Amino acid sequence: MKKVFALVLPLIFANAAFAGDDAVVCRNLASIPVALAPGQPASYSVSGELCATEDELREGATVQLLIHGATYNHRYWDFGTVDGVEYSYARDVAAHGFATFALDEIGAGNSSHPSSDLVTSQATAYVAHQIVQGLRTGRINGVLFVRGVRFGKVIIVGHSLGSVTVWQEAISYQDVDGVIVTGAAHAVTTQFLTSGDLYPAIDDPKFANSGLDIGYLTSIPGTRVTLFYSPPDADPAVITADEASKDVVSVTDLNTGLPLVTSNATLAINVPVLDILGGDDFTTCGLSSEGVTFDCSSGAKVATQEVPFYPPAAQIHACVVPNSGHSVNLAVNHRLPAAEAQNPGFLDAHGRSLSHPSDPYPGGGADRPHHGQSASPERRPHRSHRPGT
Repeated sequence: MKKVFALVLPLIFANAAFAGDDAVVCRNLASIPVALAPGQPASYSVSGELCATEDELREGATVQLLIHGATYNHRYWDFGTVDGVEYSYARDVAAHGFATFALDEIGAGNSSHPSSDLVTSQATAYVAHQIVQGLRTGRINGVLFVRGVRFGKVIIVGHSLGSVTVWQEAISYQDVDGVIVTGAAHAVTTQFLTSGDLYPAIDDPKFANSGLDIGYLTSIPGTRVTLFYSPPDADPAVITADEASKDVVSVTDLNTGLPLVTSNATLAINVPVLDILGGDDFTTCGLSSEGVTFDCSSGAKVATQEVPFYPPAAQIHACVVPNSGHSVNLAVNHRLPAAEAQNPGFLDAHGRSLSHPSDPYPGGGADRPHHGQSASPERRPHRSHRPGT
């Protein structure tokens, strides 16, 4: 059966079935020390999952840092196999040349859960910044990280509220080589803001005994199908698994992050930017809080609406996943995000720019997707350079 392209300190090996240096192995990394702000002690810890082939764990290689969205954790990027279909952006990207590190953000997953009022958009961005620096230097706050490998280029990838963290990190620290945002643009719909689909996590049976304070929220049971999916481009079994594995989010993170969505602060991002949206994203597509309808009918439309929020150096490119809801990596049509993340405007595994006509598309200009177009599985060009294959 043809592999489906997926739309995502102690080392604990998961699925460590080696078939040579080109086999993707995913490892859990825990107890990574971090601070919440510059000048503060690294008194908290975060966890995450590294997916890579052995060849990708080398000096100077390119890595993608993956930041999940609200009420998710790192498993959003490596969700597993459901009904015989693998949903794993992380593994697919690693199988095609880029190591990935999917972070459990502070306040989620196996990472520390400080008082919710400390988990701000600025704090999550600073934690992400420490991870970026750790990927570049092989150490975080004095602790060896990823076997001490010093990656040459870091592309930071976000989903939903994680995309806001990505924006904030790129704006504040100017230390990444590319930005990919998914499930986010410079608009948020009125229907999402007024949905009332989040409530205190301690009121949910899953988190009733968690000890979390009232400022941590989760989704009300049964609401994720509306918030994050767009039937029929959703497998009911995936929605059920998503509900079972849902996580929490700090209301402070939401409240401090949302203003960035409608601001032009992203004009400070001077590296290539790719925006990937589902065509039926409940949180972004439609009437916005600003009274303007955000059009998700094509990548070209999305790119045109996003151009005013980025400088020319960002070379804004956009892709729409047809019929998908908010959580594009978990849609039936989930193959596009991982494929688009290797498209023009970014860097291949050897750090070579893909923004020129001479990059590895076997058909040349005829195969190249145009700036801002909406991609579909049938028209996606295939990369001729696939390390390990």
